[in-house]
Amino acid sequence: MKVRLAMVARLASRGALFGLVMMGTAVAAADDTDRVAGWRSDLDTLLAEIRGQHYVYRSRPLPPELLDGAEKLRARIPELSDERVLVEMQRLMVLLGDGHSFVPPFGAERVDSRRLPLRFYRFSDGLFVIDAQPGHEKWIGQRVTRIGRTPIAEVLTRLESLVHRDNAMTIQWIGPVMLPYRGILETVADGIDAQRISMTFEDSQSKRTEATFAPIPPAGGMKIPKLIPSRLPGAAPVPLYLQKVTVHFWRKEIPEAHALYVQFNQHIDTPQETLATFAERLGDHLAEKKPRSVILDVRHNTGGEGHLGDPLVDVLDRYRAAGGRVFVITARSTFSAAQIFISKLDVRVGPVFAGEPSGSRPNFVGEDNFVKLPWSGATAGIASRYHETIPGDKRQWIEPSIRVDLSSADYFANKDPVLERVLEAARALVPATAGGGGR
Repeated sequence: MKVRLAMVARLASRGALFGLVMMGTAVAAADDTDRVAGWRSDLDTLLAEIRGQHYVYRSRPLPPELLDGAEKLRARIPELSDERVLVEMQRLMVLLGDGHSFVPPFGAERVDSRRLPLRFYRFSDGLFVIDAQPGHEKWIGQRVTRIGRTPIAEVLTRLESLVHRDNAMTIQWIGPVMLPYRGILETVADGIDAQRISMTFEDSQSKRTEATFAPIPPAGGMKIPKLIPSRLPGAAPVPLYLQKVTVHFWRKEIPEAHALYVQFNQHIDTPQETLATFAERLGDHLAEKKPRSVILDVRHNTGGEGHLGDPLVDVLDRYRAAGGRVFVITARSTFSAAQIFISKLDVRVGPVFAGEPSGSRPNFVGEDNFVKLPWSGATAGIASRYHETIPGDKRQWIEPSIRVDLSSADYFANKDPVLERVLEAARALVPATAGGGGR
């Protein structure tokens, strides 16, 4: 199945990392001479496209370490599997130094990509399984201690060189998504059998168990998935922040804190309502109800069309000027257009930030353009634009003044320690005397 150009254009406009359509893996056999020549031509194409499109390197020479790595890859192609070639191309993209340039370890038409039937998340206390394909659910809630013969701490250290990033939080977010792919596992862990991948787990009672998994084909379309509620049996009811992660924007009153909770999950208009209309309705609600605080949650917002958030910034600026208090909850997956949005809030509204730092810098190179490599059918994203929302700002992220890192215990129990801390702060506010200050 060919990459649909319309889909590629749409995803590029949304800044969706790995937001690609999965392609079929059936490949006609080619002799090794054709294969090596094909991959080398794709490598040449990739370097040419970087020179032509990347915001930084269309006007300056490519980094020497990238050129050296490309030559080494060219020589190693005969000894590498197709999955490993994709991984080594991704390693080259990391050297461009931004979070929007990448070659994903899946989706190439000529590559039979495989992955573990598990989904990982990195909490403050380690890497855990948070979801699994049918038949593997018993591993949900287990901490990963070893992959192949390599301890997980070393696996994660090796993984860093394969993750495109704006800052260290991007690695926390994207690394666990990339890790299950076989080509990645063969690169970062020793003793990997391509057909039976061994792993060691530790349960809540510190009991360790080793298991093997047959890699499976990736299924369906994929963008980097949003966090899901705990799938452990007996978990508490789903917390507010995980109830509607697929809804682009919505709100809910929290009367006991005299607060309005607003969750903003994607910079995309919906068929039912545009962001501008939502912002207008929000402004009317704030003027009428005058809550003491607005709690804006952008933990799941991975980007989209950056300008669409401007009306929401305007509304919150007016609310703040009228005496209201704004809290903004961020996380590692607050990225791309969402970073532009919170940077504007930082300048104009001066909110109290809570949670984890975001996955982008206040100023970053982004706006990925997608290029299809002609032989393999792999798709590369190349960052083509610089977003300078706060001129001269060199911070790696906006550091939350209420810093809360999510633990596995809180996540699997369906607790939200970030919102709990923010609500404590909201309840402690002395009612303002201005019109927006609440009651």
